Amino acid sequence: MLNRASSINKTNKIEYSWQNSVDIVPQPLLTQVLSSFSKTKLDKKSIKVLKIPSTGAGTLFIFDFRSSQLCGIGGCLYQVYHSEGKRFLEIIANPQLPPSQQLIKVENDSYKPFPCITFSQQTTMKYMISENKYCFDTGRYTYFYETWTTINQ
Repeated sequence: MLNRASSINKTNKIEYSWQNSVDIVPQPLLTQVLSSFSKTKLDKKSIKVLKIPSTGAGTLFIFDFRSSQLCGIGGCLYQVYHSEGKRFLEIIANPQLPPSQQLIKVENDSYKPFPCITFSQQTTMKYMISENKYCFDTGRYTYFYETWTTINQ
């Protein structure tokens, strides 16, 4: 199973593959994450995770719960956890994008303890997406900026 970057493109964005949570997330962390949804029945076998290694600062896990119970009009819940159990980011994002677009892009910022993460979202304009960048700062991920990008359908 892949848990490393599969390719790096010209803009230092690294492509990671979604994997089953039970295969890559340490059991204590998975138990902690699931316990925060005690009123929601989540199937841990259906949860997908991106595993993002860092250089000496631990590992990040981006959770896609794949549950209609955690989705609404604006999108679905995604969470970013550190391997030691701290939640760094919680975001609602709509996974419905044109086939050529990735929901989550991870940038290779070697000068920071953790990479920046960009969430792509559809806009009301047919051939435009919004890219919302979050970067690690003072113990958590913080919204950094938004760009609008033209796409080919």
